[in-house]
Amino acid sequence: MTNWRGPGRSGRTTTRLRIRPWRDPRLVLGVLLVLGATVLGARLAATSDDTVEYWSLKQDVRPGDPVVDGDLTPTRVRLSGGAAGNYVRTDEEFAAPLDQLVWAHDMASGSLVGKDALVARSTQSRSQLPLSVTDGAAPADLARGDLVDVWVGPGPGDEPTGKAVRVLESVRVLQTGGEAAAASGSLAQTVLVDVAREQMQQTVISTVAAGHVTLVRVS
Repeated sequence: MTNWRGPGRSGRTTTRLRIRPWRDPRLVLGVLLVLGATVLGARLAATSDDTVEYWSLKQDVRPGDPVVDGDLTPTRVRLSGGAAGNYVRTDEEFAAPLDQLVWAHDMASGSLVGKDALVARSTQSRSQLPLSVTDGAAPADLARGDLVDVWVGPGPGDEPTGKAVRVLESVRVLQTGGEAAAASGSLAQTVLVDVAREQMQQTVISTVAAGHVTLVRVS
């Protein structure tokens, strides 16, 4: 017969409880707090970025120039008030395909593209007037983009019976034919200027066609 000796030395039975780490309430609470802070931070960052992406220019443009993809680049800016509606966002459609649009006025590189900066070719209110300019009747370094006054009067060898008159004021040079004229040995070059249609009166065309044209650079 085996005698029962009772509990161990301490006189009581010891029980050990094992809690799995992933079931620890403190660990679960910590993970939830971290996730909550991450989501809250992302939401705050998203709401604090109130910039909008608009089209801006990569390079200078002149009135009458065709609009091409290479002119445009997206730029994120923050505009306040009614100014935001004056510029073209990248998620907006243009009034017409790019190959049917031209620039309405001068714009410098880095400028935001305003909604009034693009016009359809068919509605363009400007014309291009070719001028035959003899050697010495225009600045030697005349270049595209210069502003000139157009004067017409008696030419070399003509009877000085009439006075020179200014027929156009502050028109933009679109193209010069100086290099082509020099290569061909010609004493004249064709200068293309940008003219508002209201300035293109019959008297202007007949005057520049019949007289001696002199270009005076004003800018």
